[in-house]
Amino acid sequence: MKSSYRIFTRRLSRYVEKSILPTPDQSIVTFSFDDCPLSAIQTALPMLEAQDWSATIYVACGLCDTENHLGVHMSLQDVTDVHARGHEIADHTFSHLNTMDVSLETFLADIEKNQSVLKSLGLPPSRHFAYPFGEVSPTLKRALRKRFSTMRGVISPKTPAQDANLLNAMRVYSDETVELAITQISTLAETPQWLHFFTHDVRDTPSEFGCTPENFSRIVAAVKSSGVAVMTVDQAYASLQQQRNVS
Repeated sequence: MKSSYRIFTRRLSRYVEKSILPTPDQSIVTFSFDDCPLSAIQTALPMLEAQDWSATIYVACGLCDTENHLGVHMSLQDVTDVHARGHEIADHTFSHLNTMDVSLETFLADIEKNQSVLKSLGLPPSRHFAYPFGEVSPTLKRALRKRFSTMRGVISPKTPAQDANLLNAMRVYSDETVELAITQISTLAETPQWLHFFTHDVRDTPSEFGCTPENFSRIVAAVKSSGVAVMTVDQAYASLQQQRNVS
């Protein structure tokens, strides 16, 4: 019953508490990384930086200096350094909580704890958020819509339309998702869209939620060949808001 409720709640969240963003006049690509695996900043970020691209890191500060199935996680100093390199630090709760396992009050307090740690590092408040485990509910969307400019889920895009309160994003894992991502990149020229990619660890023997350097490099090469603009979440959101204001 609990599993069925989670599935129902997540699906319902796609249709309520929506804030539809304008479809971009020209396609935009965003790269993001969830949690804070050290391999992502050691391996993937240099590939992006070689193209003068920046990424968004959805950091859960409570994972810093720990190790789990994603490998070793970055330190708090690494978070500061990544920000100094021009990448965006976004919020992913402090403890990487599943909203289905705790009260709304506990979940919101954990977000503020994460923000307090980031503030202590001298970083600006995060304007963007990703739901841990992709778990979301209408109640949580409603609670966060005034706290963050966007909240990202784990649902692959079906149309170019993007809900700011539940952004679609494509997985880049070391399985068939890589081929699906490359196929989607091939549509960027003819179908304007904000295409958001996310992964976790990037290493030779990745977790089921990560990918190999080779596969990540293939995605980077395909995006480069497409010639589309690569932006952080905040940059893409600002671009779409400017487009809305002009129109």
